[in-house]
Amino acid sequence: MRFKLAALPLMLLAATATAEEYNSFTKAKYSDLENGADSFNLGSQYFFGGKETLGPLKEFEYINKVSNIYGGYSHLNVGSEDFDTFTIGGEYFASNGLVLGAQLADWGEENIDTLSVGYLFTPNFLVSLEHEDNDSDNELSVNARYNHQLNGTDYIGFDFSVDEEFDTRSLSSKYFTHLGGEQYLTAELDYVSYDEGDDYWKLGTEYFFTQRTSVSFSYDEVEQYKLGMNHFFNRNFAVEAAYVSNTDSDIDYDIYQIGMTVQL
Repeated sequence: MRFKLAALPLMLLAATATAEEYNSFTKAKYSDLENGADSFNLGSQYFFGGKETLGPLKEFEYINKVSNIYGGYSHLNVGSEDFDTFTIGGEYFASNGLVLGAQLADWGEENIDTLSVGYLFTPNFLVSLEHEDNDSDNELSVNARYNHQLNGTDYIGFDFSVDEEFDTRSLSSKYFTHLGGEQYLTAELDYVSYDEGDDYWKLGTEYFFTQRTSVSFSYDEVEQYKLGMNHFFNRNFAVEAAYVSNTDSDIDYDIYQIGMTVQL
């Protein structure tokens, strides 16, 4: 009995030693589209506190609670036309639960500015009000985010959003579970309901062979599917690749994607 009690702290230490902590994330992705079109995306985000992994090096808590700033750039080339987008933003989490957010996006011919204010009622429940101002319209929406913790690692999260006129309603959910050893699994659902037009849904899953390597698959309402893989060569550097296509013969296309992630 004395041996078991003495070994307990070591066992607890070993159980938590696999978690990694990061402050910054930088991602780049290139997509080769059909008909000579391609796109490039680059984004970076810095957190003013450590973000701890849930096991896999690319998985973190469902509701972020750490103040951060971010910036991004995307370039789309279609034939002889180029489109560039620049984005900067950030979130501030006060000690009393207040959450403030701002984002500025330059789409070339149009600017979209977003301001948000929210309140973290509990570590697992966040409600926010978001105002989007573009050159032609203003839109107000309400977002609620809830995380139900199943055990130390497993959870199921929900994210619901609706605009001020209830014209558009969206629901997303993510399930994360530890299968044992270094194997993990996620399942995701996205659903959008419109008062005018067809609804949209998307299903996705990702299986982690180890904390560093995973494969993913998704399929949506317009018959588009995506098959991808992600691998960390070490705790800081990862590469990803994906193939996107459509099973509808009337809108057949292929997209090839490659990307990299640096986490520090």
